[in-house]
Amino acid sequence: MDLQAGIMSKGFGAQLALIWFFTSVSSIMHGQNRSLSKCLRTQFAFIRFFTTVSSVMDSQMGILSESLRAMLASIWFFTSVCSIMAGQVNILSKSLGTQLATESLFACVCLTVDN
Repeated sequence: MDLQAGIMSKGFGAQLALIWFFTSVSSIMHGQNRSLSKCLRTQFAFIRFFTTVSSVMDSQMGILSESLRAMLASIWFFTSVCSIMAGQVNILSKSLGTQLATESLFACVCLTVDN
């Protein structure tokens, strides 16, 4: 039971980190509504990402290799967001803000996985 509680707390910590990230990105995106179509596309990409990572995290409950899978999901996410943002370098502040939020999330998830 102690092992399962540890796995549950890791999953919950990662989920909280993702919720914090999604909230941060949403607030950044809310302030960057100069280009509606870009904001809408980016918002859909983040919703798709959030849904994907949530399903990845849900499927990891009770799996002993959760740490590795969570780390791989984080690396996959980081790569995906970087490729999304590479196409949106027209708005420098949005790119920088999202990159900082992404790096912060990556660090939070890695810390959660390590604990």
